[in-house]
This record gives sequence, structure tokens and C-alpha cells, in this order.
Amino acid sequence: MKKVQKNFNEVNNILKENIGYLAEKYNIVLIYVFGSYAKGTNNHNSDLDIAILTKEKYDSFIKLEILGELIDIFKRDDIDLVILNKATSVMKHQVIKYGKLVYMKNENIKVEFESKVLSEYMDMEYFRRVQRTLIYK
Repeated sequence: MKKVQKNFNEVNNILKENIGYLAEKYNIVLIYVFGSYAKGTNNHNSDLDIAILTKEKYDSFIKLEILGELIDIFKRDDIDLVILNKATSVMKHQVIKYGKLVYMKNENIKVEFESKVLSEYMDMEYFRRVQRTLIYK
């Protein structure tokens, strides 16, 4: 079943063809591609990392539905789907720092989300630093 997309542009084009339908059906407000496809380091063994933010409360079954839709769209089953509504602050930070935004419902949602993520991440930086120091002592 695995059809490997060559690069980020191919992934982005496939998403653009299907974003309207997915965004409306699942109330998706932001979509990022992250990982090796976003970095341009993907190869034939790379999985496809996609992160989404939904407008409404997150439901575990919705993740499975969206994942099923993405598997059908990309014709591959090695998709790692992250629901940003439930992700850790570190994961959210990694997605916005290293990922590529491929869909936003509007600019205000993006700015509000990314500002909140950066604030949460910076608030916890001191504690992560202390934790690393204690672990490596």
C-alpha cells in the first residue's frame, strides 16, 4: 500500500487538493507537515509526519477517522498524525519551529496558537534545564 511521495512539494500538492474537504469535515484550523519531509531529508524509509489543530474539543475517535482519510489520500499507511490540541508543549514547539504550515483557516488562529505555544514553551524552559542538569549529574 505504501506510495512514497518524493518531497515536501508533492505532499503539499496532495494536501492542497484535499484540505477543503478535510478542514470542513473535521473542523481543522491548522495543518503542518513536520519531520523529514519538512526538513527535506526524507527518503524511501521516511514516514509522513502531519500535525493538525482542530477548532473543537479533540475526540480520540476523530484522530482515527482523520488518519484513515490521510491513509486513503496519500495511499500509504506510515503516517504519524499529531493532534496539536493534545500534544505536549515540547511537541507543539517542535512542530511550529521545524514544521511547514500547509493550511490555516485564518491568520489570527495561527498567530494566537503559535504565540501561546511559544509562551508555554518558554515558561517551562527553566524547569527543563534544571531537569537536564539533575539527570546528567
